[in-house]
Amino acid sequence: MHSEYFISIVYSVMKLTLVLPVLVGVAAAVPITRELLALEGDLKTQYSSDFTRDIFVKGIHSHNDYWRDVPLYTALSHGVVSVEADVWHFDGDDAVYVGHHEAALTPARTFASLYIDPLVGILTQANPNNSFTAHDTAPNGVWDTDSGQTLYLFVDVKTDGNATWPYVIEALEPLRQKGWLTTFNGTAITSGPITVVGTGNTPYAFVKAQKTRDYFYDGPVTLLNDTEAYPATLNPIASASFLKTVGLEPNDIPASGLNKSQLASLTKVIDQAHELGIYTRFWEVPWWPVEKRNNLWRQLIEAGSDLLNADDIELAFEFY
Repeated sequence: MHSEYFISIVYSVMKLTLVLPVLVGVAAAVPITRELLALEGDLKTQYSSDFTRDIFVKGIHSHNDYWRDVPLYTALSHGVVSVEADVWHFDGDDAVYVGHHEAALTPARTFASLYIDPLVGILTQANPNNSFTAHDTAPNGVWDTDSGQTLYLFVDVKTDGNATWPYVIEALEPLRQKGWLTTFNGTAITSGPITVVGTGNTPYAFVKAQKTRDYFYDGPVTLLNDTEAYPATLNPIASASFLKTVGLEPNDIPASGLNKSQLASLTKVIDQAHELGIYTRFWEVPWWPVEKRNNLWRQLIEAGSDLLNADDIELAFEFY
């Protein structure tokens, strides 16, 4: 009897010995939410180019980007592939200012402070100089999820083009020194993290005359058939008024958008640009009523236009 009792105790102790580590393990386990909080900011989870991690690129153009509360960064946070800055230059001043009109200009809001300097900082982060990157053959762009994607930087010149453009070229020097600009060598384009596209009063004749350059011209979509005047090496992106391209006034377009014939004509213009290796952007898309705008945006995307021109990039981001 005593022998059976002793065996029972031993058996119970053996079971407890087997189960106890499991119980202790469960008790010692950390819930994943607590583990996540513990690891946030930990060096093991960070890397140099993670500034734009988890952001996926979308074919959106941030029209008048400088209007944002936080220019450039807001666009990048939405994966916007193209931004636009209106620039001004005045005699006796080396700075290039950014603003929609003269009353909006301030000494602090310059092309360098709002765009060039931030881009240098972002790209410096994305291109660490260490033993792991010693054999990299091309620089990374601003997006961690698509490091080969260029950011289009449209420079809309508001003052005299011939007088202003040399100062724009000078302002690009910090990016140029790092080899971060898309270039043309007289024959072909080599893509870089930033592709500068002059628009507005940018001097067409001057840009076209340069045998080598690291800036381009915003060609007219509807005149691309003249490939001598507007080759893809001059204008890798071309733009046009949407209304002028389709030959309509806003009130002529119903809420449902373009009819089949009008959409076919628009698609033909876009296809012709693509055949020449040129991307397209259309501005002056009616924005009201919402149903009309959304249908026109949808038709532009379906027709293959590459950049959705948007003043409200948060809205465009959700729509795209």
